[in-house]
Amino acid sequence: MLTIDEWDLIQDLIPVLQPFAAATEILGGSSYCTHSIMNPILIDIKKKLHPITQQGARVAEQINFNNNDETVFDEDIAVEDDEQPPPINATRRIRINEPVNCNGLIDKIKLSLFAAINHYWSDLTSPDMLLPTLLDPRMKDLNFASDSERLATKDLLKKVYEKLKSQNQNNNSSFINVNNDESSKKSKNALSVFANLKKKISPADDEVGAYLLLEEIDLESNPFAWWYERREKFPILSYLARQYLAVFACSTASERLFSDAGNLLTPKRTRMSPKLFRRLMFLKRNSKHLDSIHESHEP
Repeated sequence: MLTIDEWDLIQDLIPVLQPFAAATEILGGSSYCTHSIMNPILIDIKKKLHPITQQGARVAEQINFNNNDETVFDEDIAVEDDEQPPPINATRRIRINEPVNCNGLIDKIKLSLFAAINHYWSDLTSPDMLLPTLLDPRMKDLNFASDSERLATKDLLKKVYEKLKSQNQNNNSSFINVNNDESSKKSKNALSVFANLKKKISPADDEVGAYLLLEEIDLESNPFAWWYERREKFPILSYLARQYLAVFACSTASERLFSDAGNLLTPKRTRMSPKLFRRLMFLKRNSKHLDSIHESHEP
C-alpha cells in the first residue's frame, strides 16, 4: 500500500509530467506541421524545470547520462526481499515492501528531467534549429529566444534564401507561374511616362524583409494554407517553407504506417499482390481527403 507521502509525491508529479504528456500528443500528430513547434515546446518545458538556484544548475550539469539504468530511485532499487546487492546483469525490481523516501524527491526528479533535456537537446536555440520556427507565420517573431538568437536565425534565413535564389536564376527556372494577363499589364506599364519614376521590383526581391515585417497569425491557423495563398508574393520563401514545415517532429507517422501495413497484410492475405497492397495503403492513408476529391452533388 502506498503511504501518504507517496500519494502526495504522485500528486506533485502530475503538473511536472503533464507538459511532457501534452507535448507527446501534439508532436505526434501527422495532419499538421509539428517540426516548427518542437523547439518552442521544449524550450518552454526547459524553462519550467530550470533550477531556481545556481547550485542546482551546477548539479544538473554534473549528472552523467552514460548509464541509462540510473534513475532518481536508484537508492531504493534492489532484488525484492534480498539484502544483498543484485548482480550487474540481474533484473532490478523496486522493493515494494519498503516505502520510498519522498523527502526532496520531487526536486530531484525535476533536476534530472532538466539535465536530460540539456543532454539530448543542447542546441535548442541554434539558428539551424530555429529556422523552421522562423518560417512558421504563427511564431515567426521568436519571442521565446534572445535578441542575438533571433538575429542569427534571420541571417541564416537570408543566406539560405540568397543561395536558392541564385540557383533559381542560374537554372533559368521560376518558382511561380505568372499568368499572361499580369505580364501584359506590366508591359503596358513599362511604356508609361511614369515607368522611369517607379522602382522596378521583381517578385523575388527582398522576400525575407517583407515576410519579417508581417504580423504573426493565430496559433489555430494553418501555416500551409497561409503560404499557399501568398505563394506568388513569396515564391522562394514559400518553397522553403514547404521543405521545412513538412518535416515531422518525430517518427510517429511512419510507425503508424507500419502498423497499418501489418494490420492489412495478415497471414491470411499472403497472396495479395504488391500493386493491390500499395493501392489499399494509399486509400487507407488518404481516406480523409476523399470527400474533397469526390464532392457530393446532392440537390
